[in-house]
Amino acid sequence: MPTTSQVIARRIGRIAFGSALLVGVACLVARACTGDLVHRSFNGRGPRLDAAEIVGLTWLVAAVAGVGAWRVALRARLLRNPDSLFAESLMVPAAGLALILPITLHLPVVLALGDREAFAIWVLVSMWITGLAHVVFAFTSVVRAHQLVAGKPAWSPKRIYAVTVVTSCLPFVVLYAIPPALVAITALPCLPLLYAMERIVTRERQQLAGAPHLLPRAVAVISPRAA
Repeated sequence: MPTTSQVIARRIGRIAFGSALLVGVACLVARACTGDLVHRSFNGRGPRLDAAEIVGLTWLVAAVAGVGAWRVALRARLLRNPDSLFAESLMVPAAGLALILPITLHLPVVLALGDREAFAIWVLVSMWITGLAHVVFAFTSVVRAHQLVAGKPAWSPKRIYAVTVVTSCLPFVVLYAIPPALVAITALPCLPLLYAMERIVTRERQQLAGAPHLLPRAVAVISPRAA
């Protein structure tokens, strides 16, 4: 049975992983807004990471950051409140995954049909056409994570999926319904992650219920008062 400090270390690792994903998304959006992703070969400022490289590097850095933070926190043997960082450890990676996973799923398809320049254009077009749907998907995923940790009735994955697809209809549904169709297909692989949130919450609550550090810490706080 994991100790309290081991569970906290795991949460810190998830937060580091999600934070790195969010930083990568921010870099991708910033470069897309300046046009550097599309005109990489013509900016005259030497080689820079293109869209495909940013996506790949983001996942690599996130994995390293997550494992590294977990290992450091594990060695530190943190002893905190069992609820410490619980919500954040689900909300941060939920936001990061919701924002970068869809475009990551598009990456091999676009590269198979075109090249890296085509993927850069695809990122820019996706940002303007389905950007709102990505934001809604990330927001509702974060809300679900918070609700699960708080023990409140949570948005179901099916509801989040439906809201995201409906949002993608605005305002470009006139484009032969292509945006909502793409969002509907891309969001399907993300549903297992939404279902996994509930399993993680249940598992960690069960683990902490029997964590060996809980009882000694409680006795250490109560016994001085009893004296």
